[in-house]
Amino acid sequence: MPTLMITGCGGSVGHDMIHYLSVMPGVGNLVGVDVNEEAGRGTVKEALLSANFLGLHPNISFRKINLFDADSTAEILREVKPDVICHTASLGSWWITRLLPSDMYKKISPLGPWLPNHLALTLQLMQAVKKAGIKTQVVNGCFPDVSNVALGKLGLAPICGGGNMDHGCNHIRYVISKEMKVPTSNVFVYGVGHHGAFYTAKMSEPFYVKIIVGGTDMTDKFSHDKLRQMLQAEGFLDRPQLKGPLIEQFKTAASFLRNTLDVYFNTNQIRMSVPGPNGLPGAYPCRLGGSGAEVVLPDELTLKDAIEINEKGARYDGIERVKDDGTVVFLDENVENMKTVLGYNCKELRVSELQERASELNRKLNECYDKFRSK
Repeated sequence: MPTLMITGCGGSVGHDMIHYLSVMPGVGNLVGVDVNEEAGRGTVKEALLSANFLGLHPNISFRKINLFDADSTAEILREVKPDVICHTASLGSWWITRLLPSDMYKKISPLGPWLPNHLALTLQLMQAVKKAGIKTQVVNGCFPDVSNVALGKLGLAPICGGGNMDHGCNHIRYVISKEMKVPTSNVFVYGVGHHGAFYTAKMSEPFYVKIIVGGTDMTDKFSHDKLRQMLQAEGFLDRPQLKGPLIEQFKTAASFLRNTLDVYFNTNQIRMSVPGPNGLPGAYPCRLGGSGAEVVLPDELTLKDAIEINEKGARYDGIERVKDDGTVVFLDENVENMKTVLGYNCKELRVSELQERASELNRKLNECYDKFRSK
């Protein structure tokens, strides 16, 4: 039976994905991997026992894996031979800055400068897959809007990612369904947009949506301003400060999982908005299947225009551009804010410096935590 691997299964998104999969029919071999053996093995055991209560007996196992050890990772990949890998392991989740006081958080919240946390392990995984010489497909859950772009420059692009603008389109589907009093199954949203426009700028321009209700194009009835008002009324644009670690991310896990299962089951379904397909920036409507991701845009929008929308949206996350060698260049304003708040100075992030930069970034963040907690 085909094998599905979840990296970072001891983390919040990986944990939720394992639990979803444990009660999902048709999934063959499920392997959770994590460097934290206690957390990872505990997640797998908990999911298995929970499924047993429901009369289900999935084939779930755990393997300890250290992605920074390329040889051992490649060896495990050759042994397990996963048909699909969903990668959720990072060195620091997206929400860690939200534990800071509001004034500090607002200055350093754009996700771009925090890319080392999301790209370091993803690069290691993609290199290990290449080293192992196995045929597998990777769905990357770690800031795919940018990570997949840098990896694509190196010839290591995953198929796609999940979450981000996919959430935006799902929120739009929800409010349209409510406004027009139709089931959400009758609403489809073609969405193009970057994490920066969706999350950081709270669904501000630039983004593109085409709204289909019951087979009829209803886009003209919902301007971007009206959509933002509807989303705000439902609380979808609120970004409350956190009091502690975010331990449940079921919506995000569901978005990643849906894309992963499309690849795993070769559904060839068209999805509303898929981040980072084939190394492209931001997100696009895509057909997903075992052979990969195919961007499927409405006739009125060219791929060039869609890429431009996403490159502009990336600026909200502090991304100026990605060079041909995978080096990521950040906007001066974001560089200065990181220097002011954290004492962290990085204008250009080189692939060779990822692990070092991630260590520096998280050390300085912890120092910042200590300062405000002592006050």
